[in-house]
Amino acid sequence: MRITRSLLAPVLIAGLALVSTAQAAQFNWQQFKGTQLRVLLNKHPWQQGIEPHLKDFEALTGIKLVAEVYPEDQFRAKTLVELTSGASSIDVFMSMPAQEGLKYMRAGWLQPVDAFLKDPSLTSPDYNWNDFLDKTREAMVVEGKLVGPPIQVENVALMYRKDVFQKYNVKVPTTLDELEAAAKALNGKPMTDDGQPGFGIVARGKRAAATSMFAGMLYAMGGTWLTPSREPAINSEEAIKAIDLWGRLLRLYGPPGSENNHWYEASSIFSQGKAAMYTDANSLFPVIEDPQKSKVVGKVGYALFPRGPKGQYGSTVAVWGLAMPKTSKNQKAAWLFMQWATNKDQVLKVQSERGVLGARESVWKDPKGKAKVPSDLGESLMLGSKVGTPFWNPPVVAVAEVRDAVGAAIVTSIQGGDVRAAANKAAADMKRIMAETEKK
Repeated sequence: MRITRSLLAPVLIAGLALVSTAQAAQFNWQQFKGTQLRVLLNKHPWQQGIEPHLKDFEALTGIKLVAEVYPEDQFRAKTLVELTSGASSIDVFMSMPAQEGLKYMRAGWLQPVDAFLKDPSLTSPDYNWNDFLDKTREAMVVEGKLVGPPIQVENVALMYRKDVFQKYNVKVPTTLDELEAAAKALNGKPMTDDGQPGFGIVARGKRAAATSMFAGMLYAMGGTWLTPSREPAINSEEAIKAIDLWGRLLRLYGPPGSENNHWYEASSIFSQGKAAMYTDANSLFPVIEDPQKSKVVGKVGYALFPRGPKGQYGSTVAVWGLAMPKTSKNQKAAWLFMQWATNKDQVLKVQSERGVLGARESVWKDPKGKAKVPSDLGESLMLGSKVGTPFWNPPVVAVAEVRDAVGAAIVTSIQGGDVRAAANKAAADMKRIMAETEKK
């Protein structure tokens, strides 16, 4: 009997799938049986989602997990103290490379995992590294070295009141010019059932805290933190325009005292129906959609951060991931845990059960993976995580100090001060801080 190509193709595909499944089944998850791993976790939605499944890893591998969970400030302090000591027993820890990656890498504390990923005896054939969204993989690379897999992703995004925009016939902004026009048009308009006037926009304005969201404005304007030669660029013309616009929006169309608002205050104002727009991390959607606390449940749209005057994307790609210290005595077993915790099955479980924004494209295409996330948020996150930048923080060693320097300029702008002078001071402060902390 003659078999046509059209009939043969599905047979070949099915056969390849069977081979891949067979190879995965042959992978030796028990090769480090009897090992004990100490895992340090930040108190976080991903941690809450993965913790109930840790016993599955122990059953699969025979590896004993000792998981320690701490609130973020305590978690960061404990991790830093232990790594500094050079004698830490940590095997795996949660990490945001854009926050501490450069500092940790230059201190010699991080163990790159590139070799583990490429080793077929240590990485299951069905792991599929290319399934992770491009920029989430990029976000886990520090000075050319992969430090681990991503576990959660977020973008700076535009959240807006669909009902308010419809009621007042205002176009949902896709550019920075339209963002300002919408904020102006909607500022002072009634937005709640009691008819109280609301604000056109709300966002973070509190010094250092504002910088991570301001990054979207900076990139959309065509600016950046540093020049290619690592000179401060926060006083470039593009950056000055971005600082000016961020401050102007909050000063003219935002809540009074915006310079005091962190994400908690800003999200609360938006959740109570008091603002038409909110620019912040889209991972905050559970706060916005919380039926116990929010008055805008089901009324919010989620979109990409508006693009700049030359069409530049302002989306940022902020990623939490897993990393391991050079001091770990169980690095190969630690890689098995990192790999297991980020395989498709685990990402699907955590995302479908908790609404954690995972980094695997296949999970976003799975109906279960999308079930707890607003559809427009999922679509904008997929796009934002492909076109955005992972440099939502200044790519320096002393991130906290530089954020504070830039944040001071943002506060000056909100308060109506001299933006150019403030940007020049921020650049000078950045240069000094970098000279003190990045000595060759």
